[in-house]
Amino acid sequence: MSRSGAIDRIDALLATVSDPAFTAVVRGEPLAIAGSPLLAFWLTSRRETAETLTNVGSITTFTIRGYFRMQVSQDVRESVELDIWDAIYNIGSALRGDADLAGNCDDSSVGDATTGYVSMGGLTLRTVTIPFEVDILEETTITP
Repeated sequence: MSRSGAIDRIDALLATVSDPAFTAVVRGEPLAIAGSPLLAFWLTSRRETAETLTNVGSITTFTIRGYFRMQVSQDVRESVELDIWDAIYNIGSALRGDADLAGNCDDSSVGDATTGYVSMGGLTLRTVTIPFEVDILEETTITP
């Protein structure tokens, strides 16, 4: 198991999402949006769990966020809602299809999706945010 392997696998799984067709998958929270829709993920938190005499486990949470450019056209705005729903479903399906991230964690889970809006670089973007937890049971070895 490796942390870098888990991140690589999350990236690879998100890259398989084809509906909607994201222009890119970005590691880290973006400062600007070059294309729409864009998918990004980043580390949000880590907490230690299940401490024994010899090791400590952890649950690390990633934020996965899709960005969709809003436009004046009512038809485009309406199509974004379907794209967001499809993104929620297809991101969840891709991540659930490899719960141990190719052997780089013990388990993972997709959290509840939320939607919203953000302004970035003068653009209004519709967002979907999905938390993703990665569980590693014996991540840290305790040596006496």
